[in-house]
Amino acid sequence: MKKSFFFLIFFLGFIHIPFFASAQRSTGGIPAGLKELKNQTELPALQVEGPDVMELLREDENREPFTPERMGVSIPVDLTMRNAGNWHRLANGDRLWRLKIQAKSATGLGLYFNNFHLAPGASLFVYSDDGSHVIGAFTSGNNRHDGFFATEVVKGDCIIVEFLEPAVMAGNSDFTIEEILYVYRPMMFPGDHPDREVLSGSCQVNTACSEGDEWRDQIKSVVRIQIKNGFVAYWCTGTIMNNTAADYSPYVLTADHCAKGSGGDYASAEDVSKWIFYFRYETDGCENNSVEANKTLLGARKISSSSPLDNNGSDFYLVLLNENIPPAYEPFYAGWDIAGTPSPSGVGIHHPSGDVKKISTYLNPLTNSQWGVNPGTHFKVIWNATANGHGTTEGGSSGSPLFDNKGRVIGQLTGGESGCYNLNGPDYYGKISFSWLSNGSADSVRLMPWLDPVNSGLSSINGSYNEKQVIARFLADTTVIPVGSLLKFSDLSMGNPISWYWEFEGGEPAASTAADPGEIRYNTLGLFNVKLSVTNAFGVDSLIREKYIRVVPEVFPNPAQDEFYILLGRYSTDPDEIRVYNAQGKLIFHKENTSINRKFISVDCSRWPAGMYLVEVRSLADVYSRKLLKVKR
Repeated sequence: MKKSFFFLIFFLGFIHIPFFASAQRSTGGIPAGLKELKNQTELPALQVEGPDVMELLREDENREPFTPERMGVSIPVDLTMRNAGNWHRLANGDRLWRLKIQAKSATGLGLYFNNFHLAPGASLFVYSDDGSHVIGAFTSGNNRHDGFFATEVVKGDCIIVEFLEPAVMAGNSDFTIEEILYVYRPMMFPGDHPDREVLSGSCQVNTACSEGDEWRDQIKSVVRIQIKNGFVAYWCTGTIMNNTAADYSPYVLTADHCAKGSGGDYASAEDVSKWIFYFRYETDGCENNSVEANKTLLGARKISSSSPLDNNGSDFYLVLLNENIPPAYEPFYAGWDIAGTPSPSGVGIHHPSGDVKKISTYLNPLTNSQWGVNPGTHFKVIWNATANGHGTTEGGSSGSPLFDNKGRVIGQLTGGESGCYNLNGPDYYGKISFSWLSNGSADSVRLMPWLDPVNSGLSSINGSYNEKQVIARFLADTTVIPVGSLLKFSDLSMGNPISWYWEFEGGEPAASTAADPGEIRYNTLGLFNVKLSVTNAFGVDSLIREKYIRVVPEVFPNPAQDEFYILLGRYSTDPDEIRVYNAQGKLIFHKENTSINRKFISVDCSRWPAGMYLVEVRSLADVYSRKLLKVKR
């Protein structure tokens, strides 16, 4: 009888898959505590006393109008790997340290570190107690000369900090958790269900709605900022700004009052180095859909501001991010106009109450106005109703850009009276034209020296993407293959790369420096990552596709007569089992602990009736299944 080989993949069960976030230059992956210690005894929680939330809410109700939107407060702690948490030695000799922190009733928890230094090969994850929200892995690539580090907010009132130390690097890492950010305001986390409670007012319009269709580039220039000022955290909004040198320096413009706490003190340089910038924090639909994994960067330094004039200036605050914005974040560097001419129409793009990105529209000319005693510092705007709502602003919108009818930034939000409760209330934006030179004579109180570093004298420039930036992209012929098969990858990178470095987890060869890496063979069952790093004359970019390749067992011959084989390849030594079910779902063959580095398993089927069977290979990591046709002689 002619042999034929075919297979069909069944997913017979579902396992809980955490929502993994890749942010703050993290490398992704699965924490060992979620995959290797899932059957261990419960990790004891360190209980941290939270603030009086009702008192915080009362204070928020009575806060000064010229203060940003508070969303959390920090709890001082002194937690290290020496005085807290539990150590566990893994089978390969590596050590795992885990610390569970609980602060009851928190919406989410963030961490601020000092003395942060991870050795090569070490990794740090932070994840919610239920495993639904994971950030990391953070590595030695996150080390900074100042020793500071911070994480974005992780969902829930109970989180786990997990540090993996390779045996060969024992004792070479250190860090201190010095503050726990207790978030008491509602937040939306990656993977949250779309029917969540809306954080901002019901009149607000998501940028994914039709109102944003003419502003898609400008929308990508707007970021949410998690402000740190002492032991208080606020939400504000900022804008990635273009400059006349076209060097794509990562300048972000926000409001001066965003850096000024409710007590009147400005954020210190250390505070600003721990601000977290959220890119592309938006829905992909007009409705309140879920958001993707956060794209964040940590830290900035102050460049200039209107601080000396306090409330009487144009209320601007310009920072330079500590690192360039990754191409994967698709940053748009917004243009600007300093003519000071009131625009006849335009939009504001913002994060009201720290919510997903919204867009508000004005269809009537702006008017010249002021916030303090100095005239001509601000534009006054009245918002209009549009197809999907009536956008306004709220707390958290502070610092957000006002765009003119040509798509250029002409101001940043100071404050106002608008809201879903007051649709026709005015808002006031500090003028870019005033911020340019009029807040004082020093470079530290002007925008011009930074946004026009070549002293071009231009009164306006358009926004743009960094077209020089290299962007890593690739595609595999297929992502599910039988063990022992060959696979080809295609480089789809943009920006004219001049060098490539491929990493094929589980593949042979395991790496390549060619644009076309040729055929890669997979002789091991499992789910494997693929990484591509590319460079050009202007920079470097990397793309990791986690669990991208799924290598499955092969059953042959198929159809079978008296005997068939299950090809396992170079299999792991994890305990596994083989199961075979007939067409009625009855288990007719069962064999446990079959791996032991065996490349294949033989099964005698000579006495089985002709028909269709289901062959299952089970391991700790996955369940693989195959259809087998048994035929008569």
